[in-house]
Amino acid sequence: MENLSNKRINLVKINIEYYFIFIITVLLLVIGMVMVSSASMPFGENYYNDAFYFIRKQIIWSVISIVLLFIFIRIDYHKLAKISNFLILISIGLLAIVLIPGIGVNIGGSSRWINLPFFNPQPSEFVKIAIIIYMSDVLNKKYRDIYKIKTILFPAFIFLLTVTFLIFMEPDFSVAVIIWIIIFILMFVGEVRFKHIIGIGLTWVIFSIGYLFLENYRRERIFAFLNKSSEVAGSNFQINQSLIALGSGSIFGVGLGNSLQKYSYLPEANTDFIFSILGEEFGLVGTVFVVLLFILFAFFGIRIAMKAKDYLGRMIAIGITSLITVEAILNIAVTVGAVPVTGMALPFISLGGSSLMSMMIGVGILLNISKYKIYPAKEEKWEEES
Repeated sequence: MENLSNKRINLVKINIEYYFIFIITVLLLVIGMVMVSSASMPFGENYYNDAFYFIRKQIIWSVISIVLLFIFIRIDYHKLAKISNFLILISIGLLAIVLIPGIGVNIGGSSRWINLPFFNPQPSEFVKIAIIIYMSDVLNKKYRDIYKIKTILFPAFIFLLTVTFLIFMEPDFSVAVIIWIIIFILMFVGEVRFKHIIGIGLTWVIFSIGYLFLENYRRERIFAFLNKSSEVAGSNFQINQSLIALGSGSIFGVGLGNSLQKYSYLPEANTDFIFSILGEEFGLVGTVFVVLLFILFAFFGIRIAMKAKDYLGRMIAIGITSLITVEAILNIAVTVGAVPVTGMALPFISLGGSSLMSMMIGVGILLNISKYKIYPAKEEKWEEES
């Protein structure tokens, strides 16, 4: 058939999935503001003598993120696909810039941020969205020959490997893992031959295992995960404190603002381990509610993908839904000790401007896909290509 993206696009009655995704996103954003307000006050007081320091920042980031959401709701996703090559080149440039001393901000031995006067953006967060659009566009252009691996391997995988290499240089292994999980999901849904996915997957696993064992701290995290009783270099300290927080919350929690673990007992309590503070303050009821929201997000995101009227929309919708869902799963899994510590934020809820803005951009694109339906013009006919 002719490429659906060349057909006339008409705005039709908005699907019910649109409203559900929007409402779920708003609820998660509100929960995020509440939890950041609670979990960040001790950190603001300790480091800046201002309990509201991080809260003000999160409010600003939230406002900007909401503006970005409404902007991308109005941008036709086909237009984004047309500049996908430009987006991936910009991504490579930004990832390279963070490695330049004086421009990149080094925190805890990692250079992941760009030094700007009022904001230190983390390019890798936005790169995730760019890669989803880029990979979806590549598969959309090549889907007729999807069984030929060479049609998607070059130049797409050269760019993807370049992005991966730069992220490894930061280093940020968890982001690289997320990106490749999404790539594999897109290839699977995009009907790339299973043997090709397995071949690429095995290559990735072998390469990743080698990378993991290059640094002592990565080895310690793996061994600590395998040996829960180990306390070598405090490797299990975060997980143990996280479990204490979750256990302390019991069924209904200790109440908003009454967490003890956020007072320097649990590192990264306002970012990577904010789910643990939520569990401590709101108990099992609060954590189950948040998990349910992410499950519903995944459900309605998949429905948007299934109802998308062209291949490109389906791929982008699956990519964005997978990104948000997989990040949520990994973050929650870390807090309960199911996987090694990864440094992954909880979408919409953890403190952080780059993560929040990139997630809201993704939701905006997802909602845009749900708004449009493809109709052939009256004088056009669907014909099989010879």
